Amino acid sequence: MISYIKAREGLEMERTGLAFLEDIFSTVEEAVRERLSVWLQMASAEEFRQMEQEMAGVMRQAADEVTAAVLEQVTGDSTFEALTVAAALSSGRPMRRSGRREVKVTLLGGTTITLRQQQYVKPDLSSRPGPRRKPGKRGKSGVGYYPVLAALGIEWGVTPALAAEVARQVTASEAFRPALEALKSRGIDLGYKPTLRIASAFGQRAVRLRNEWVDEVHSGRARSAPVLRGKRVVVGIDGGRVRMRVPKRRGRRRKNGHRGFDTPWREPKLFVVYVINERGEIESTCRPVYDGTLDDSDAMFRTLAAYLKALGAAEASEVIFLADGAAWIWNRISALAAEVGIPAAHIVEIVDWYHAVEYLGETAKQAGHWTERQRADWLKEAKTLLYQGRIDDLAAAICALAVASGVEDIADRAGYFTAHRDRMSYKAHKRKRRPVGSGAAESTIRRVINLRLKGNSKFWREENAEGMLLLRSYLKAGRFDDLVAWSSSAGKKWWESLAWQDPLGLDAVTDPPTQSEKAA
Repeated sequence: MISYIKAREGLEMERTGLAFLEDIFSTVEEAVRERLSVWLQMASAEEFRQMEQEMAGVMRQAADEVTAAVLEQVTGDSTFEALTVAAALSSGRPMRRSGRREVKVTLLGGTTITLRQQQYVKPDLSSRPGPRRKPGKRGKSGVGYYPVLAALGIEWGVTPALAAEVARQVTASEAFRPALEALKSRGIDLGYKPTLRIASAFGQRAVRLRNEWVDEVHSGRARSAPVLRGKRVVVGIDGGRVRMRVPKRRGRRRKNGHRGFDTPWREPKLFVVYVINERGEIESTCRPVYDGTLDDSDAMFRTLAAYLKALGAAEASEVIFLADGAAWIWNRISALAAEVGIPAAHIVEIVDWYHAVEYLGETAKQAGHWTERQRADWLKEAKTLLYQGRIDDLAAAICALAVASGVEDIADRAGYFTAHRDRMSYKAHKRKRRPVGSGAAESTIRRVINLRLKGNSKFWREENAEGMLLLRSYLKAGRFDDLVAWSSSAGKKWWESLAWQDPLGLDAVTDPPTQSEKAA
């Protein structure tokens, strides 16, 4: 990109001056003058609302006209085209010229323009001609490639700002159709399938680039920033439930040609990373990190390790892992800490207090001969033992309950508490201002997964669910704009010449001042 700017220095533009701006502004002025007499007569809230909407539409149209004029000038620059083609070829992309084609591009305000651009396709290296292309099918060369548009981030027939807006609205809405209505109210009416295609492609690209970034972090090619240096860090881990859409491979076809689909449940695994202060309160100045995957537990922990490395968790004063009693979580903590480089003395493991209490409640319910009062009294005493960290006494009370009730299965429940003995010192944790409840992770599961991916008649293809999980995580963490800026750049490494890239906006983070610097 820098070489492109230098190459264009001193070049005379085809359209000089601001004549095209004057034409656009005069059109806006004329449109306003036509409606001004009506607007000045308004005397109700409804008339004022209509006036605001009409004015917004006029300005939106004017903004699109300015954007279109600038875009036509930039994409028509032969120097720009030559540099983008050279950059694409140098990246190893095989291309052959396929003539100029008219390409339709929709702008942020909803206006669609047509640009005539040089198309490149993948060369067919075979010596024999292939079979004739069937109607509606693409040949081996694919859909074609436009280096000029790609360098500007124009994909899927829309500008990068519009693609980001579509992805944001589809991600933020509780379902797809409300997202369409919200976009339509802002003058963006792309239709059902194009909107779905853009949102899906945006999410899948983000997932692909996130996974590549994880590989770069683990290989040492991605730079980290000591954001968590000297901080008290909490890592919450939990899982949710999502129904998938898996097409059937066998069976009778329906009238639409499909065989139907199965809807198995999957468990997306999600993690939360946030900072607390010395009083144990969540530090609002440090934005949290949410992410997850539908892949297996090892993949989730590998992704978590990459984030902790990039954030500098190895230099944190304390890293608290907080989760329920699931073995898939606690069996991997030590390996994760070793991978990230967190000293063992800085690691604290806590089983969620509320899950442990719920487990006690289920234990008490197995004593079927008790009255509700007896069950409540036993549960109160058991919770006291649990809070004080007297796990041996609690296990003995559970075994005594098994003998008294004649239900042998109750005794097996004591093993849950003895297995997590060192993670249940709740009184000591509270004294040190550490959280003992996984409310942050539970809330994230609800906001990221339950309110968007989970619900009646919601069935997801795996690639779409994975993309929505990532986009929704960044949206709820307040990092969606960082993800948009990063994915737009990271997806064009052949053109963008950034020193380094990351999905968290860490390039804006500097090291905190040392004590000597503060004194100075």
